[in-house]
Order: sequence, then C-alpha cells, then structure tokens
Amino acid sequence: MSISIRESILAFPVIEGLHLLGISGSAGLIAISDLRMMGVILKKESASDVFHQLIPWITAGFAMMIVTGSLLFISEPVKFYENISFRFKVLFLFVAAINILFFHSSNVYRKMSEWEWAENPPRAAKLAGWVSLISWGIVIIVGRTTAYNF
Repeated sequence: MSISIRESILAFPVIEGLHLLGISGSAGLIAISDLRMMGVILKKESASDVFHQLIPWITAGFAMMIVTGSLLFISEPVKFYENISFRFKVLFLFVAAINILFFHSSNVYRKMSEWEWAENPPRAAKLAGWVSLISWGIVIIVGRTTAYNF
C-alpha cells in the first residue's frame, strides 16, 4: 500500500488535497467555536448552540484529516518519522486532543448553561480556547513545513 500511494500519479495528491480540506474545515470551525467560547465572536448566540451546530462538521473534518493523514504517513513512514516538523505536528495534535478532553470533562463545560450568555466567559473557558487556537495554529504551520524538511 505504501508504494502504491507514493508512486501513484493521482493517489498522493488526491489524498493530500483531502487532508488539507479536512484540516482546514476542522480547524476553521474549531477556531469559530474557540472564539465564541472566549466571548470574542457570535455574542448574540449561545455557546451551546454554536457548539452543537459545529461539532458534527468538526468531527467529519477531523475524521477526514486523520484517515488521510494516516494514508500520507503510510506512504513514507521513515521520512515522516525522522522529520522534526512532523514530530511537532503530532505533539501539538496530542496537546489539542488533551485540551479537548480536559475541557469537555470539566465543570466549565458541564455548567455552560450558567455562562453561555455572559459578557465575560469563565477564565477556564478562555484558557481552553487559547490553548486550542495556539495548538491548531502550530499543527497547521508545522504541517506545511513537513513537506520541506525531508
């Protein structure tokens, strides 16, 4: 499978294009939810309404990103493994995932109905938003540099 993807005229570029589509959709919508959680945008919409509308699309983009990213990794596993940019990308994917797990298991998330209309959201919600924005920004930046670091 590795050789088939790597040596195909169409497979690698199509998979890479779908990967970029998945990450742009997922990370873009995550940024919208983070900025809402921080009280920066969509202040007239409840935070829970924004989350519930975006989560299915975020999940679909994330799933596409993971599947296509795995296929891209399989195409040249040694080169990716040895690439420092790729290692940072995976590290910050884990940071983003841990941030999501902490936030969704926290009292701030469970008690969102108490603050979702507040002018100033709780500090923990703002912190989770910042960590998410920074993590995804780094994932995108080092992901793009992965191609130029072989």
